[in-house]
Amino acid sequence: MIRIQQEDFLIQEEITRLKRNMHRVGGLVSFVGTVRDLAQDHHADDAVVALNLEHYPGMTERQLEKIAAQAMARFDLEGLSVVHRVGRLALDENIVLVIAAAAHRGAAFDGCRYVIDYLKIFAPFWKKEILVSGEERWIHTCPGCVAAATQWDELSVGQHHAHGQHCSHGEGHGIEHRGLEENPGKPRENGKNWTGLTVGILTLSDSRDLASDRSGDGLEAAVKALGTSKIIRRVMRDDREDIAGLLRDWSDVAQMDVILTTGGTGPGPRDVTPEATRMVTQRELPGFSEIMRREGLNQVRSAVLTRGITAFRSHTLIINLPGSTRGALHSLGVVADLVPHALAMAKGGGHG
Repeated sequence: MIRIQQEDFLIQEEITRLKRNMHRVGGLVSFVGTVRDLAQDHHADDAVVALNLEHYPGMTERQLEKIAAQAMARFDLEGLSVVHRVGRLALDENIVLVIAAAAHRGAAFDGCRYVIDYLKIFAPFWKKEILVSGEERWIHTCPGCVAAATQWDELSVGQHHAHGQHCSHGEGHGIEHRGLEENPGKPRENGKNWTGLTVGILTLSDSRDLASDRSGDGLEAAVKALGTSKIIRRVMRDDREDIAGLLRDWSDVAQMDVILTTGGTGPGPRDVTPEATRMVTQRELPGFSEIMRREGLNQVRSAVLTRGITAFRSHTLIINLPGSTRGALHSLGVVADLVPHALAMAKGGGHG
């Protein structure tokens, strides 16, 4: 049972609702997340008075459903409930509730922790701290979330490197990588069906690695929710030649269908992603970038500063997305339904 709502929840009511007619349940384990002040210092003007949470309707629910289904199967749970709140929440208010029910307490404990660990990393929620001074700031990192999740083998840092593939460009330039992951998806509605597509996610940053790559994590969760079964990820420094070389490799050698870049699209001197993309592509799709910028302006005025482009290299579609998690996911959502049609046309298909 998955719910996203603004109103608060009552834990006992949720427990009663979940365990109704479940006579094999021997134990239930619940986790409640609440709003806390994560200010780095103790200046009065920096004190947090509230948190504002946003989500990606539809995509967020699908990702939570996937996490729940994985937990149900992995730990043989009898039942599972996830309730996540959005909107403005004051200090100490409830944010999220996870309840796992199982025949034995061990499975309930493991299932509950698995769901909250995966939710904190992969579910597309955005959080903004509201300070007593009136300032608002987006939270781009989750202290301890990745470290806590490394108890699961598939999320451990060692696994990322054990399954990684050698990169022929940019050795010694801060590149990290994650290997292809199998994750069969179901057909999606309204044309947003990326089933069968191979997708590369390239994060451009001089300071991030896989452990701190929230934009890449969010994009991975998003394309999985669209049905993608094969994903490869890398983090690379902002170097034009290295970026161009990797885009060539992923297009010509790996023959990926879609490459999503995140970061390096602003007006800064180190923002060279559009230039690197133009070096290796033949046919631009200016409409993609125009609509992403237009819709981005409905969210934040700084979207006008984004210089990202969308273009084909042969049959591979390369889409430059903003570097922030929120901006990258919002931009992808604007054009996701157009991608399968664009790919079909690039291979000679018609306009039907």
